[in-house]
Amino acid sequence: MPSPLLVTLGEALIALYPEAHRPLAEAQTFGSDVGGAEFNVATSLARLGLPTAWVSRLGADGFGERILRVADDAGLDVSAVERDESRPTGLYIKESTVAPEGVRTRMHYHRRDSAAAAIDADLLRRGNAASLLQRATHVHTSGITAALSSTAAAATGGLRDAVGPDAMISVDLNHRPRLWEGRDTAPLDALVAQADLLFAGHDEAGTYFGHADPAQLFASFPQLTAIVLKHDAHRASVHRRDGQETHVPCLSVEVVEPVGAGDAFAAGFLAGLAEGRDDEACLRLGHALAAATLIGHGDRPLTVPTVAERETIARAAGAWSGWRVHPGELPWRSA
Repeated sequence: MPSPLLVTLGEALIALYPEAHRPLAEAQTFGSDVGGAEFNVATSLARLGLPTAWVSRLGADGFGERILRVADDAGLDVSAVERDESRPTGLYIKESTVAPEGVRTRMHYHRRDSAAAAIDADLLRRGNAASLLQRATHVHTSGITAALSSTAAAATGGLRDAVGPDAMISVDLNHRPRLWEGRDTAPLDALVAQADLLFAGHDEAGTYFGHADPAQLFASFPQLTAIVLKHDAHRASVHRRDGQETHVPCLSVEVVEPVGAGDAFAAGFLAGLAEGRDDEACLRLGHALAAATLIGHGDRPLTVPTVAERETIARAAGAWSGWRVHPGELPWRSA
């Protein structure tokens, strides 16, 4: 049986952050990194050794080159990434300040009219993107992609037609109210309606749909076969259309920064699915990758578990509640 091919569709951006946690008004020097929901998922899957491709658009600029280098280091297939001579690569500024209750992070996005905002339905129908999507066993995107522009919304609206009936489509709700401000969210509903698997925060689902009841969501979206609901720092749950439920508590983590943990969770869960694991093991892998992201300042896991370590995580039922994750200390490494 051929290896599963996982494909993600969405943007990547350059992340800038003031050194020494200075507020923007006082910052003079900045560090940089790479982020973006679907890019984060794709690079994590590729680093886990799973055949993964990313479909997107980048500016023909130095920031685009930086992103492609990060993708190459991860082993990610970027043959379906287009370069744009007239639109820039998007960026965001991560403003983290130290408060008595911990580090507080505020994001400032500069993505309007970016190359990724010009993702359109034609991108999915031409060249390498069309070939990859037709061969994919699993395609992942999020509500952020649908919100980038009217053309990106049209692309996500036709995603099922682009991938065919056999591939599994997963969607991370990623509802960002500011991206939808003054606009109809019908494209997000249309995207969710094509999904086989939906990721959402419990509170996020309640805000967007008006409830977080799996039975009602299954009734509203007949294509869905599974829903993964994340309950903040408490637990994550898989709900199946047949009524089966699986719950796994979050790990105890010394959080350095929260940005990117949701993307890492999705990557871990999808990796478990690709490896044929059951729902409990998939949830554990999601939690583990999220924890490996929470203990660092970047938007992606500091390190990803090897095949052997993934077995340890998947089988950690008895030890799980006692695991503590700290910077420099991953319990599956010493288990």
